[in-house]
Formats: sequence, structure tokens, C-alpha cells
Amino acid sequence: MLARMFNLALILALSGCSTTKTEVVIEKETELHNVNFVIGNITSIYDIKLSLGNIDFENAVFKEDWLSSLSYQYTKDRRYIVGSAKAGSFIAITSTKAQDASGTALGTFTPCNQTLVFQLPYDALNVYVTDVNYQWNNVSITPIYSNKIEEAMIAFKTSYIKQAAFRQLSAELYKDCETLNPNPLIMTRPI
Repeated sequence: MLARMFNLALILALSGCSTTKTEVVIEKETELHNVNFVIGNITSIYDIKLSLGNIDFENAVFKEDWLSSLSYQYTKDRRYIVGSAKAGSFIAITSTKAQDASGTALGTFTPCNQTLVFQLPYDALNVYVTDVNYQWNNVSITPIYSNKIEEAMIAFKTSYIKQAAFRQLSAELYKDCETLNPNPLIMTRPI
């Protein structure tokens, strides 16, 4: 009887160890890798702010995560923004500072209705999102997006970079935005 209890205790102890080992392996396998992203900044007078956040899929709204920080910087010539975040992260343009050719600040512009939002893919290490320029509209700016992935590949001396998909989503960034402009992409200066 004592031998049976000892064998049962031994089996339970050994099976408990193997379960723990399996859980550790599974946890390591699901750890997300970082993905590097590139966004073109066509005109160096703009300083684009990017933020991490979440998407409310039911209402198609980007919600900025105020507690997280995103690692990115401009290249020396300010032609590109390069950054890195975990695969699956949602990133959006949350404001743009503009200055004139002499460097005088013209203001910080925030998306009034919709903004560019992209998700870093799970199946890539390096992605290109888009190139961004802006059109002035008296006291507001409107983003203009263009695909210049070939130029980015030349600039970064790489033969492959994956195209990341992006979309325009409503954003809860600027609650008091009042504009008569029908353009949903317009960016205005908060009062």
C-alpha cells in the first residue's frame, strides 16, 4: 500500500513538472517580436507625432493609449520616420507640427475627424507604410498620402520591405473640433 502511494505521488510530481515546462515553452513561443516601420516625410517642415493605441472595431475608432510610448525618430535629413514596436501594435498619426521655411512655428495640427492608422504585421520584420505630405487650407492642413516604397528601399539599401496596410479611422483625439470643411481628413489647431 505504501509503495502504491509513493508511486502515485511520484507520477503526480513528475507530471506536474512536465506541465510547467510545457507552459514555459508555449509562453516563449507566443512572445511578440518587434517590427521596424518606415513612413516617408516628404517635406521637412512637418514634425509628425505617432502614438500607440487600440481600435474600437465596433465603432471603427482609434483610441490613443496615453500610458504607452512609441520608439521612433527621423533620419538625419528628416526624409523618413523610422521606428519599432511589437507586432500587432496599432499606430496612428495623432498630431503634426508645422513650421515655415525659416523655422518659425506655425502650430500643432490635430486630426479633426479621421487619421491614418496602421497595424504592424505579425509576418514581417520591416515594413513601409506610406509617404505623407500636407496641403495648406488657410488655417488647417490636409494630409496627402503616396506610395514611394521603391524610394524607401533605395534610401535604406534593402531589396525587400513589406508594404503595411493603413486605413483612415475616426480618432478620439480632439473633442472640440468644429469645422465646416467636408474633408474628413482635415487637421486643425486646437483653440
